Amino acid sequence: MKITVNLISISLVLSMCWTTAKGQEFYEDGSMKIYEIASDKKYGYKPTKKNSIKVGKIENEYAYLNALSGPNGEQLKYRRISSCCKFKSKTATFGSGFLDKYEIFYQGLKDPIVLYLNGYEYETPKAPYGFKFVSQDKVEKPAVYSSEKILKVDLCNEQKTFAVKNETLLTKKFGEMEAPDVNPTFLSGSEDFQNYFKNNPLNDRRAEEMVFRVAIGFIVNCNGNAGNYTIISNGKGLLETLANQVLEIVNKMPNKWNPAKKDNKDVDCYQVLSFTVLGGKLDKVSFR
Repeated sequence: MKITVNLISISLVLSMCWTTAKGQEFYEDGSMKIYEIASDKKYGYKPTKKNSIKVGKIENEYAYLNALSGPNGEQLKYRRISSCCKFKSKTATFGSGFLDKYEIFYQGLKDPIVLYLNGYEYETPKAPYGFKFVSQDKVEKPAVYSSEKILKVDLCNEQKTFAVKNETLLTKKFGEMEAPDVNPTFLSGSEDFQNYFKNNPLNDRRAEEMVFRVAIGFIVNCNGNAGNYTIISNGKGLLETLANQVLEIVNKMPNKWNPAKKDNKDVDCYQVLSFTVLGGKLDKVSFR
């Protein structure tokens, strides 16, 4: 995701399945598997490479923090506050890396705890002293919107489908396709389009303190009928659950589109709705 999450509620709603990559283990939602609590009280607390929590990649920092809980199983909140403490690293660009500094919050904590994460090197991470980690018996599957409820549309020409330009996630999902001369557009104008999403925010309280992005790909056929909505952005666990809530709202949006055109003819074309969700609001949405 290009948007940085400044404050995110850590959901302990994980999945039973996990994958491995470079010796690292993850639940299906992307949260990192942790097996033990560090006995070294400096681990994670001191701003040095030696004492940092080595998670392998910068994008794994959220995966690691999502797997932690307070000493009594409290749900955590965290925010990245800065980078510091330059060190030499063979895996970092130009041979130098920085530790990422996070403030950790949970109910009953008087002052935030600061932890230092290393997103350039990897050693099997532990929970810092004073924290616990999510156990497998607490894992639940993310809530997914039923594919049977998705509005279906038929293609006018199954042999030739177009797609709007410069949508990398769309290309990853469906492969390379030729761009039309004119993209699909919402029939009744941008104001009606924006108002629909403005009036239909997410009702999940967990989204209130989050900033994240969701991209929904779909088809507008040559008759201007939209459907076959699918999530094409990345996101696991809570983010996957919230993306499916966005999908449900998109699936119920007014079906009013002008079809794409190629050589002055109406054609079937993939379009994308891109959301920046802030505090559960969906009014920051755009399409090409």
